[in-house]
Amino acid sequence: MLVITDATVSTLVQHAPYQTGGGEYGGYDLRGILRSMSKYTTVATNPKETVQGVQLAVKHATTGRRGPACVILNDPNALGVLDPAAPPFIYPSQGFLHPARTLAPDDLVQQALDTLAAAQRPVIIAGNGIHAARAYAELAELADLLGIPVATSYKGKSAFVETHPLALGMLGIYGQPAANRAVQEADVLLVAGCHLGAAETLNETPDLIDPARQTIIHLDIEPRNAGWVFPVAQTLIGDARTLLGQLVGAARGRGLTAPAGRREWVAAVKAEAGFFKPPEAASDAVPILPQRLVRTLNQAVTPDTILTLDAGSNRIWMAHLFQTLQPGTIWCPGGIAGMSWSAGAVLGAKLAHPERPCVAVTGDGGFAMSLHALSTALQYRLPVTYVVMNDSQLGMVVAGQGEHRFASEFVDTDFAGIARAFGCRGVTVQDAAGLAAAVAEARGADLPTVIDVRMDPRERYTKVVSPLAQQRRSY
Repeated sequence: MLVITDATVSTLVQHAPYQTGGGEYGGYDLRGILRSMSKYTTVATNPKETVQGVQLAVKHATTGRRGPACVILNDPNALGVLDPAAPPFIYPSQGFLHPARTLAPDDLVQQALDTLAAAQRPVIIAGNGIHAARAYAELAELADLLGIPVATSYKGKSAFVETHPLALGMLGIYGQPAANRAVQEADVLLVAGCHLGAAETLNETPDLIDPARQTIIHLDIEPRNAGWVFPVAQTLIGDARTLLGQLVGAARGRGLTAPAGRREWVAAVKAEAGFFKPPEAASDAVPILPQRLVRTLNQAVTPDTILTLDAGSNRIWMAHLFQTLQPGTIWCPGGIAGMSWSAGAVLGAKLAHPERPCVAVTGDGGFAMSLHALSTALQYRLPVTYVVMNDSQLGMVVAGQGEHRFASEFVDTDFAGIARAFGCRGVTVQDAAGLAAAVAEARGADLPTVIDVRMDPRERYTKVVSPLAQQRRSY
């Protein structure tokens, strides 16, 4: 992402004029704010710095581990006519933009393969790096070739299709029991594009991942991420698509195949632990249960539908229970959680993929924070669908407060009516049948659609917290 913004710095900057972002006393520090959440931030004070700053920002954003880069303009000095004949010289941008796809040394690739071939119960943990590299085919090919099951991080969800026989689903605090159990039992972990954050490791409990009893092979484009949380036995540094492709090519060159027993072990773990089949998913109770909503949505969307998730209990239900049908179809906020993230993110998804259905799943609290996204959707003719899990409360906050609630409950809000007031389609849904019909109708609509789903406010996300996390109270 390239962010270009204005610090609104005037000649009175040291006297704190209105909206100045230079960081002086009385004003806000725009550079400091953006530097805290970006790969690169620069301030341009003249036209040549503006050009060079944008060139460098694009380079930083697209090189190595991709991320946002920012250029802050000190307008009006940063805009104007520049002299190309005087230094510093301006060159065409293409010469600066040659991101390399680093190959791992062959001996390290062979060592990793030796470890995987000798393992009794290896597991792949796939993270957001698979999405960034678009390494879906290579990941699936390696898993199939060697019979290695795949668990994903929260941000890595949909990196591997969860209907695949080798899929374990998401691991961690809100993960599938099968994923957590398989990782517990694994003797070798191939971690691809995931730094193993607290949510994935149950706050680093050795009951789940323990380098003293497990061999960890870490693949990452950022050397600092490999071995960040746990000491690792082997590292391969580079683009995930390139590295996984190297492993596949080397495995085929050596004629490696899946040892006997691996696939059977995976099937047994999934059968014993359960896999995307909570009993509540079949309930016809009204108001609708979140488990039933997710199952209905899973059945109602097409496999190529892009879904954006939000912060709060709504994303936990989705991340835990939605069984992805195609790679690269789930996008979710991380970092500082990003409440109301899905409302704008789904618009970006639709702009990038106008031919595909795009659905945002959000809670009532998050959606209320970004209602203006409906105006943007209309303005740019983006017929996206918003599924609002409406239980008139902040679900995660209420679960944490127990019986002593404060500032966590809302008045009953008609989001379907608000949508119609904007000029969008608005539908209120009370049960699973109504949700399925509303999703199908929204897919053929030429306007944005808000589906206001009336949820059971008594159902708590804590039902899906891993027993290991519950024992340690690490959630």
